[in-house]
Amino acid sequence: MIKNISMVACLVVTVVFIWVWHHQSQFNDHSRKGFFHLRNGELDASIDAYKKAIKNKSRTIFFAKEPSAYNNLGQAYLHKGDYDAAIAAFKTALAMEPNAVEAHINLSTAYLKQNLPDLTIETCQQALQRFPNVALLHYNLACGYALKGRGAEAVDALERACNLDSRLRGLARDEPALESLHAHPLLSND
Repeated sequence: MIKNISMVACLVVTVVFIWVWHHQSQFNDHSRKGFFHLRNGELDASIDAYKKAIKNKSRTIFFAKEPSAYNNLGQAYLHKGDYDAAIAAFKTALAMEPNAVEAHINLSTAYLKQNLPDLTIETCQQALQRFPNVALLHYNLACGYALKGRGAEAVDALERACNLDSRLRGLARDEPALESLHAHPLLSND
């Protein structure tokens, strides 16, 4: 009797292990495919792969609460120009992990792409309370302020962004949202 119970328990553990391993493997494979397609500009294939990864994600042990698949799906939608879907994916990532700084950056970028400066500003301000030294959050905040015509605040946020990452100065020179600041000495080529 005990021998039979032990055999059944071993069989159950083996089946569960294989089931979890299969879905973990599928999650990893689809995530890699999604990244590959995204990097190559194959946005529909990337979106499809990330959706498949997410489907398998809930059946895994190690990545069930990992927001990266949603953040990556959001990036694919962002590059495709489907901003509503991108925003939904980034919000899901943040609901899973409020400290996912990349999802905060991406969400504020999606709002900028939709020309929603108030939501951009709100998103950046909330994220900067947790992550005060993230250059791209300050950069997106500057863009939001500039779009609202709040020039002094835009300059302050842009200065902070450029102090944290000097490469953003070059990006800012070509940024349409910062067009009102292009004459500012901060963005001069000198």
